[in-house]
Amino acid sequence: MHCIVPHGRRRAARRQQRGQALIYGMFVVIGALAALFFLFNTGQLSQEKTKLVNTADAVAYSAGVMHARALNFSAYGNRALVANEVLVAQMVSLSSWAQYAETRVQNLPTQFPECLDSSGYSSVWTSGVKYGPDYALMCYAVVQYLGQYIEDVAKEVPDLTEKVVKAVELNKTAIQQAHNLLHAPLYLQSLRAEVMQDVARANYVHDGNVQVEPLGPGIASALTDDWGSFTRKHSGQDRKRMAELARYAAHTDEFTRERKWDSFAVAPACPLTLGRSRVIRGGGTDLVNYDEWIAQDTESWWEAQPRFFRCRYREKPIAYGEQQAHPEGQDQDDSGASLGGARDNPQASNMTSSSHWTGYSGIPNYYDLSQQQLDKSDPALRFSVRLVRARSELRTSDGRSAIKASSDSRINAYKSKVASDVMAAVATSEVYFERPIDQRENLYGKTLSRPRELASLFNPYWRVRLVHSETDVQAQQLLQGASIP
Repeated sequence: MHCIVPHGRRRAARRQQRGQALIYGMFVVIGALAALFFLFNTGQLSQEKTKLVNTADAVAYSAGVMHARALNFSAYGNRALVANEVLVAQMVSLSSWAQYAETRVQNLPTQFPECLDSSGYSSVWTSGVKYGPDYALMCYAVVQYLGQYIEDVAKEVPDLTEKVVKAVELNKTAIQQAHNLLHAPLYLQSLRAEVMQDVARANYVHDGNVQVEPLGPGIASALTDDWGSFTRKHSGQDRKRMAELARYAAHTDEFTRERKWDSFAVAPACPLTLGRSRVIRGGGTDLVNYDEWIAQDTESWWEAQPRFFRCRYREKPIAYGEQQAHPEGQDQDDSGASLGGARDNPQASNMTSSSHWTGYSGIPNYYDLSQQQLDKSDPALRFSVRLVRARSELRTSDGRSAIKASSDSRINAYKSKVASDVMAAVATSEVYFERPIDQRENLYGKTLSRPRELASLFNPYWRVRLVHSETDVQAQQLLQGASIP
């Protein structure tokens, strides 16, 4: 038997069920909206994190590039200082040589009359037997043809070379002033801060305020800064390395290092002992201590004379010249200088009337790595930065985003949460020393028998790279109460 529900009762039941789906739908919409805000804020925070990390890397790398360029500039400047010292040594050598040439032209005709006969022509054969053929030909050429020309030119050389040394001193002063400015306590730091700020702002154009300031939201502050202790100025007795390098570089020029030759001839007065008369020419340039370049040139005729069945030699000075360059009132003790054997002719050496240039300032002060860094096999300069972005600057629902939630809305339970209301990123750059890879070798100095080139501020091979931030730097971040992406 079928139960038949009256039509009116069915209509009443349908009216009682109406609106239940709406309540369910409201819960679904609220959950979807919360999920939407959650996903939106999560995506925005992820994007902010990536951008903040990339910006921190850019800021740290820019600071590292400045450090590397500063070290390379110092290296090029030190090389320029060495080159200027080499030029001073060469000018001193030329001046001494010119004085030697002038006295030689003046003394040859009177000290060696064999170079002239009564008619004014050289007795080449006679002088060749006595002094040797090479010296006889030279004597003939100087006395007969080149003497006046050589003397006129030689008289001008000392003044010209002194002017060159004065110009060198101006150049050295300019280089030293540039180095002093670069290594001043606050100059590079202030310039670096401006660059860091510009880089940070360039990465956040039209995207909030990122300022490099001592305090406040949105700062990029240095966590480590070893620039001041990485290098130091070497002056006084600490200039040894520069002096040794300048001396070595100057002596790579054979004319500067040693101007020496001999000419031998048979000594008729000593036939039994096979004695030989000879002309000895010596000359060279040396650095005395750290503040004086000295050059000396001498030439003497050592004539063999018999004495008790043996030969003794008697010196007859021919020519001589000397030039010194040192600061005013700081003439050094140069008794230990070898001067290319110039003092092997003692009488000629004593006859030199030394010319002094007092405008020379000596081996310059210079910047190099600190001793602590020089003792390391691979010194490196690390620099860490901390970039901070305030919560109010983030593009989230409770930040700068166009999607907002009312302050009293329960949806704010899903708003972004960052420690201390800031988001921070740490990046570290490292400046290290490495010569570029040689095409013929895997790495310069590690193959064949070539020595490994050590780091210093005399070689401009400083490069920069990003490295992992040290644990202590990250710990410092946590102590400052910032969330690290």
